[in-house]
This record gives sequence, C-alpha cells and structure tokens, in this order.
Amino acid sequence: MKKAHDLEMDMIEQFMSPYARKSLEKAMKGEGKYSVTTMSELRNKVKKFRPASQKVNVFNSTISGWSIRLYKFKDTNGNKFRIYFFGDRIILETPLATLLHFSINIPDKIGFADMFSENVSGIGKLFVSKLFVDDSKDKQIKSCVELLKKDLKSLCFDHCEGLTVYGNSLELILKSERQILPEIEICEKMKSIIESNFPEEIYSIDYSDLPTDLKTLIVKFESFAISDDYEREEKSKKITKKKRTELIEAVEGKLDDIDRFLDDFGGKPLTDGAIKLQCLAEMAMELKCGLEAGK
Repeated sequence: MKKAHDLEMDMIEQFMSPYARKSLEKAMKGEGKYSVTTMSELRNKVKKFRPASQKVNVFNSTISGWSIRLYKFKDTNGNKFRIYFFGDRIILETPLATLLHFSINIPDKIGFADMFSENVSGIGKLFVSKLFVDDSKDKQIKSCVELLKKDLKSLCFDHCEGLTVYGNSLELILKSERQILPEIEICEKMKSIIESNFPEEIYSIDYSDLPTDLKTLIVKFESFAISDDYEREEKSKKITKKKRTELIEAVEGKLDDIDRFLDDFGGKPLTDGAIKLQCLAEMAMELKCGLEAGK
C-alpha cells in the first residue's frame, strides 16, 4: 500500500507540468528553498472547519506557481475561505467587497497592482495599479494600509509572503508551514476593516458599448454575470434545470460574437459592460461543464 506522501506525489505527476512538478517534488522532500507542509498536513490544520477538497491545476502568475489542490470551508462566523496549495506556499482567500485594489510585499501580476508606491515601515512594499489609481484612490489605499498596519505587522511577512486586496477578494500569500488558524482570524479582521471603511461603490453598469444583440443577452441574464467565484458557485447550485439550459443555449449561440468583441480590446482594460459579458460567458461554460460531468 502506498504511503500518503507517495499518493500526493502521484497526484502531482497527474496534474502539474513537468517543470512545476520537479520544483514541488524537491520542496516536498526538503530540498527546496522553503520548508513545506504536505496537503494532508494542511488539511489537518483546518480540519475543525471540515473543508471540502478539490483537485485543481491552476497557475498563479503572481507567484509563478501551480496549485494542485483547493480546500473550501466556512469559519465559525460563516465567513467563506479558500486555500490554494502550491507546495512551499499557499494562498488564503476570502470574498471582499471594496473599491480598493493594492498589494503588499509581492507585486500583483493578475490584477496589475504591480507599480511600486512606497515602503511601509515594519510591513513591506506597497504596490498599486497604474491603471485605476488617482490621487484620491491613492490616499484611500494608504489610509487603508494604516488601518491594517497592526494586523499586517502581526503577520511578520517573509519576503515570499504578502497580501493582495482586489475589489472582490482578499488574498494572503503565505508559507505553507504556517499554523493557518491565526492567519484566518487576522484575515477575517482585515476583511471587516476594509469593508467597513472602504465599501464597494454601487453604480449602474453602462452597456452602451456592447453590440445590440450582446446587450440584449446581458440584460436578460445579468443576474448570472457574476465575477466572484463564491457567489457564482452559490448561484449555480440554485439555478433550475430549465433556466440553466436556457442560459447555456443562449450564450453558446453568441460565443463567437462575444470572443470577437472581447478580443477587440487587445491590451486595453475591459469596460464594465465587457467584464459583465465575460463573466456571463464563464458562468454558462461552468454550468455546461457541470452538466456534462453529471452534477
């Protein structure tokens, strides 16, 4: 019978690229740069929350690593969390609703909060997005970091660890050897501070740049155009079979048009309407995959 470590290595063989697999194999054998927690050890650290486990093969460009395992759970206060396992590091993620976007210590290559702003004493480097930061937003970000300073200092980030605040999520990049439960508590505190002081802006979305047929599509199914992974997952569980079939067929018939419209942006930021359209297409494809998998 294979040992747990061997089974984990089999999983790595199956789900990771050869380069990423070799790096993680070395790390899990203690030959890598960091001390590593195995997947089973990580799950034990959060077992009080009875986490659901899921195989994934997700590349994160911010840390240039592949995740092969995802754990999802709610804490005792009902807050939703996800932990992506990268071998030497993890990403601890929770939903967030804020108007801010910045990162601490590690430049964010996913949402482009990668422009250096300043060194924050006792914490690390502050990075912001050059696309969406003006003087007012810059002041808000620095004010937010000041409010988070006590909690950020308590985390004692190593150079390979950090924080990223997106509009819809808060992520901590941490060494996998951490205890995790204290970090979950700190994550919950920071989420509360950010949402209380810098809430998400509520505004109506302008669809005027969308072609008429795509505008009709998004208006009809707008409630399914969800960017947040957690909300999308909850919504997909509640959708009726009739509505699911209707949504999938409607979006599939327009996929080529949607792709052409989104491709026209090239390297420019998507408009709010385009983002909603992209989210709707993602929801439809996820529902189709779930249908084909018999979920």
